[in-house]
Amino acid sequence: MCDENNSRVYIITRHQSTVDWVMAKLNGKGLDRDVFVTGHLSNEIILRMRKGDIVYGILPIHLIRRLLRKGVEYFHVVLPDVPYELRGKELTLKQVKEFGGQIWKIDDIKCFKV
Repeated sequence: MCDENNSRVYIITRHQSTVDWVMAKLNGKGLDRDVFVTGHLSNEIILRMRKGDIVYGILPIHLIRRLLRKGVEYFHVVLPDVPYELRGKELTLKQVKEFGGQIWKIDDIKCFKV
């Protein structure tokens, strides 16, 4: 069993408003642990992660799969209602909320390279 006090929380996004929104959604829950915020998930960071660590982010499927296989919990940030003209642009915290920001827990991904 994983010692919750030794697990870490990672927030992986290039967007400060998304970091602020995730932190607000957590409302202090789980933030008694180390929290690391980074714009990109490097191989070095993945190698440092341990079973029981928690990641919030917007990651490609192959990286999500890799994290899950390590025993890392993954929560995907979903913004379902972002207008086309704002995709790829920096959003405000108000816009993240306005465009329906959600957090989805991803438990399993069954996929393979063809």
